[in-house]
Amino acid sequence: MPHLFRTSDGKLWKASQPLDLTLADGSKVEAVWGGSAQEEKLAWWLAKSGHLLAQTQEVAEVAVRDDETHDIAWGAAPAGARLFFVLEAPVQGKNGAPYRIAKMVTTAVTEAQLAYFRDTRFSLFGTLQPDGGIRRIPALPPPPPKPPVQGELF
Repeated sequence: MPHLFRTSDGKLWKASQPLDLTLADGSKVEAVWGGSAQEEKLAWWLAKSGHLLAQTQEVAEVAVRDDETHDIAWGAAPAGARLFFVLEAPVQGKNGAPYRIAKMVTTAVTEAQLAYFRDTRFSLFGTLQPDGGIRRIPALPPPPPKPPVQGELF
């Protein structure tokens, strides 16, 4: 699952921090990035009361952290692409202020993405249409995977 992304203006975004998102009607909302939602289950997520689909501003690149090595692999985003998040219904925080959790919409990886990112999920790219539908934008092919580390010769 992607752990970081950079928008076209150079700003770095990471999980557990507030995100600036836009709804299909153009209204702005802030939510805390907390997990992911599989594209294959998107209808289920959006059927829950108070859940909405939102998008980021244009994205330049996305990163995945390898669970074994903790290395971060960056991949370029296609031109004009945005990321999607499912906004959960608002809840009240311990301080009494309401907030929303945003779950990044992910999709199954291609074989090339699996080899490079070493993860089974990647970001769904596209744009949110005024009717709430998604116009998908195919991900760019990732760079070739890094060669395995050479063991000790002697």
